[in-house]
Amino acid sequence: MERPVAAPGEGDLLVRVIVLGTSPAQRMYVAEEREFHLTVDVGQLMSCRGIGEVLESRHPQFAVGDIVQASLGWQEFAIVTPDIRDNDQNVRKVTRLEQPARPLNASLSLFGQLGFSAYVGIVETAQVRKGDVVVISAAAGGVGSIACQLARIQGAARVIGIAGGADKCEWLIGNGLCDVALDYRADGFYADLDVACGAGVDVYLDSVGGDILDAVLGHLAVGARVVLCGHISTEYQRPRPPGPRNYYNLIYRRARMEGFFVFDSINRWPEFERQLRAWYGEGQLRLLDHVFEGIESAPDALRSLFIGGNTGGCVIRVANDPEHLPQIGQDTLDER
Repeated sequence: MERPVAAPGEGDLLVRVIVLGTSPAQRMYVAEEREFHLTVDVGQLMSCRGIGEVLESRHPQFAVGDIVQASLGWQEFAIVTPDIRDNDQNVRKVTRLEQPARPLNASLSLFGQLGFSAYVGIVETAQVRKGDVVVISAAAGGVGSIACQLARIQGAARVIGIAGGADKCEWLIGNGLCDVALDYRADGFYADLDVACGAGVDVYLDSVGGDILDAVLGHLAVGARVVLCGHISTEYQRPRPPGPRNYYNLIYRRARMEGFFVFDSINRWPEFERQLRAWYGEGQLRLLDHVFEGIESAPDALRSLFIGGNTGGCVIRVANDPEHLPQIGQDTLDER
């Protein structure tokens, strides 16, 4: 649907959308059971965070040419109001990028919510330390691919990734993200998991839930930390499936299982971003984004999260980055 670009009102910004992020949460926006997710009804603009350039400003704290991040949605131009906040977590707050650099999608993925989630999961909650055996599900996805790198930075002795499909497993090994990559779609997956995890798992970052969570719980080491980031394999099942059978290992192995919601740590985002940028500058972190081209590709980008159609962060490029922006870390950049 096309319509004329609106003029910004008092206190508003007119923003040219440059890149948009994707998230499995967007599916919940349109589901009948939304729980804590926001609501997007039929005919409304699909909500998502993005980065854009201010074309017109009627707000005293923003100028034409500023690069901002905000909830922009699936559109080429957006009117945003910096002073309106969606909830206590400020998830719709408009923020100016103080040091914007090309490619801007890095500020949505590696230095954005994906990197933030991986950091909170691996560094803050799991507290990965030297010598740990770390298992990461959905390892070839946006959060998982960054989490694999962070586990190595924290000193993990072995990183075991779980992904869907032989190509994704090859991608994980080829990019040095994992020591072992297991295809959960393959015959013999659970036997292979038993072998890979036979010495015990110190940390499991789980984004899928279901049978895979149950299987890894059966291999916990003493003092293990299981961190729940999502449960995509069962999230849309009704009625809800039964819980894991191997939960007793949390007792026998004196382990803990803990979930997190990344926006609980929103006030520390600048701190985490500085650390991620530092590791990136040192060459310890790589940008591994799958870029969909054009606003018309937005439905395909979202669909790819549920059919295994992407590796790394999944972003939608709507327009070119401004050419005057500096380039970030060309020597360590690997954009797919």
